[in-house]
Amino acid sequence: MPMTTRHAFVSSFICAAVLFSLAAPAAYAARIGFVQGKVTIVRGDKSMPAKTGLRLREGDEVTSEADAQAFFKFDDGARGLIRADSQLVVKELKLKGPSAARQKTIRLAKGSLRYISGKATVRQKVVFETSTATIGIRGTDIEIVVTQEPVNDNNPGTFLKVNTGAATLAAPDGTSVDVAAGEVVYGGEPELSARGVGGKRRASARAVQAVGDLFKSSSLDRFMK
Repeated sequence: MPMTTRHAFVSSFICAAVLFSLAAPAAYAARIGFVQGKVTIVRGDKSMPAKTGLRLREGDEVTSEADAQAFFKFDDGARGLIRADSQLVVKELKLKGPSAARQKTIRLAKGSLRYISGKATVRQKVVFETSTATIGIRGTDIEIVVTQEPVNDNNPGTFLKVNTGAATLAAPDGTSVDVAAGEVVYGGEPELSARGVGGKRRASARAVQAVGDLFKSSSLDRFMK
């Protein structure tokens, strides 16, 4: 092949590859398994009802009404459950390629979420974000609740419960706490003043005891087994 022809061929191939990569859709790596009530998915400028079998992809915003919930399963075997009156965004779903590049990031804007790791989760980074916390997990069954109202003496914020495994919650003030099975922790905005006479401001990330019925199971929890 003449040199000029070869250069033209290579240039055309590179241009085609670049155009293909720009046009390629966001990664799909999860599928809705069951929906109860009204759950809506916003994808770009389009809104659609969540249905069994629908594939979730990066950027999808999932919102459940007050009496609705949805179970979904990731391609790595992990399972998720968005509970009633909740909203989450699938920020990243990179489950293939080199282990160092695999990343799953889910942002919970409000409400409740349960997540159980899959067998392949150990080979990827899994992160959950809220407005007041960042959560990393290690082979885990966790539940996250974002509250809009105070819970006991805790301001509105993020509550994390670990059923099995372990996790770490980091708060906006830079404090963090490791969480073992059976423990519940809180992450919130830094407190503006100390509590009590001569007291100190509490760390934004801290263990908590009484949270009442904040963590509630539902009929779809049977799919999380």
